[in-house]
Amino acid sequence: MSIIINIILLILVISILTFVHELGHFLAAKLVGAKVEDFSLGFGPKIFTKRYKETTYNLRILPFGGFVKILGDGDPTTEKEDERDKGNLKNKTKLQQMFVMLAGVTMNILLAILFYIIFLSSHNWRIPINYEHIDFHPVGATVVSERVSDLPYVLKEDDSNASNAGMFQEGYIVSVNNEEIESLEHLKSILTDNKSQQVVIYACNDDDGCKDFSVLVNNEGIIGIYTGINFQAYIDYSNNKLISGAAHSINILKLSGRVLSSMFSEAKKTGDYSELSNTVSGPIGIYFVINYFRTLGFVMFLGIIADLSLSLAIFNLLPVPALDGGRFMILLIESIIRKDINPKLEKIIINLSFVLLIVLIVVVMIKDIVNIKVLQNIFK
Repeated sequence: MSIIINIILLILVISILTFVHELGHFLAAKLVGAKVEDFSLGFGPKIFTKRYKETTYNLRILPFGGFVKILGDGDPTTEKEDERDKGNLKNKTKLQQMFVMLAGVTMNILLAILFYIIFLSSHNWRIPINYEHIDFHPVGATVVSERVSDLPYVLKEDDSNASNAGMFQEGYIVSVNNEEIESLEHLKSILTDNKSQQVVIYACNDDDGCKDFSVLVNNEGIIGIYTGINFQAYIDYSNNKLISGAAHSINILKLSGRVLSSMFSEAKKTGDYSELSNTVSGPIGIYFVINYFRTLGFVMFLGIIADLSLSLAIFNLLPVPALDGGRFMILLIESIIRKDINPKLEKIIINLSFVLLIVLIVVVMIKDIVNIKVLQNIFK
């Protein structure tokens, strides 16, 4: 039953993102006076169709995607009357054509902004981030940190000073010489001040409670433990609530770029790009994301839809002829050289890039199937 619910939610999410995207193209085309011939959700054979005025609205059997067919858009017309039709997109100004091309991406970004505002407002206008990004400089927000626990630790090795003193294998350091420990830096400072001396460490763990341990600090200020982080970092938008959705969209992209850059650098050093490849996923990866987040509540689920909508917008901005970004680039080149690319050549380029895009999607899906256990472990 859970699998069926996940599949339904996957179709619903993709349908929402596609509908919003194509609605952008549809509304922009109508706004500039271009004729919309076909508005379809999904691909393949039609399962429902209705014509209203000049547009045929279709629901097709394959729910993963959709399209809007605008007269003169990437498809050379064969009828002379169509070429002269005022509703032909080719007869609009380059600026109007560019507006139509970018309208889908714009709608996806606006959807992300709206859902981010709802998400942030329900989380007290702040979201947690990994503490390693404490130095991150967000747009329209500040990074704050909050102490969430005593300082966690685990023993390094069996013959360390901490181990010889009988300290718990893992737990939390509460105080040293009756001085409460605030952070890792605080602990290091105290140990450095007590080199080659005995200190009394008050530590706790979940199974054995709390206890004092007399531990010798070596001459380097080390007792033989690995420590964790007892602070949580947040991006706080409480002072910029009105622009929080837009600001968060930018910050998500900045943080993603930062993480990907770090992963790429690490992969380049080790020669292992498997972790980096897992950042690219298709419908199967989205299925596992939905499976994980659907149990965390409606608002959290909206946050994930916002992430996916923003990702779809960025993907569509890639300079690939079959995508909005590529179509925009073609229009930009035409406006610079003041000459239209041969319509038949343009159609060949777009169709070829579309085929290559489909091949890429299939490759990503195969990769997800091969790494399905990895995906399951990530979203447990």
